[in-house]
Amino acid sequence: MASNRGPATKLGEKHWQALELFEQDKSREQVAATVGMNKRHLDYLCVGNVEKGGNIATLFKTEYSRIMEKSRRETNELLDSNLKLGQKIMTDILSEIEKKKTKTPEDKKIISLYTNAIAKCKPATNIKNLSFSYTKGLDAEELMHEFKRLTTIAEASFDRRAVSEAPEGRAGALSEVDE
Repeated sequence: MASNRGPATKLGEKHWQALELFEQDKSREQVAATVGMNKRHLDYLCVGNVEKGGNIATLFKTEYSRIMEKSRRETNELLDSNLKLGQKIMTDILSEIEKKKTKTPEDKKIISLYTNAIAKCKPATNIKNLSFSYTKGLDAEELMHEFKRLTTIAEASFDRRAVSEAPEGRAGALSEVDE
């Protein structure tokens, strides 16, 4: 990193050391402790808060964002590679099970386990430049339930009938609640 100090050379040695630690996937707590920086100040630098992090915060955020983007790209590449390898292994095992005339309870358990693993492995929906991902690994049924829950919340947010409009100079009234 020290040799790749492009236009942000106004950053101090502590800043560059912090960025190098971020490249090594260290947490903000670890970075702050290692370079002797207040964690809150490091947070201000990472988000580019000039008021609280100083004028250098914008440059630091630019470098930090570049490092985080590179890290995300590498993680996604590893995930895709591991996903392909896992799918190949599952395909081999499932094809061996399919060749059997009768399936044992253990075979049925493996089929169920692999089906659930496939449903949970990478549940993400990409819409143009947006990506919505459930990192907890919801299965298909849980995903549908969550979608219905969020839809209900969104629809209810437009229903503003809880308090009636107050006539000029008088108090409003609460609407009746159906129980």
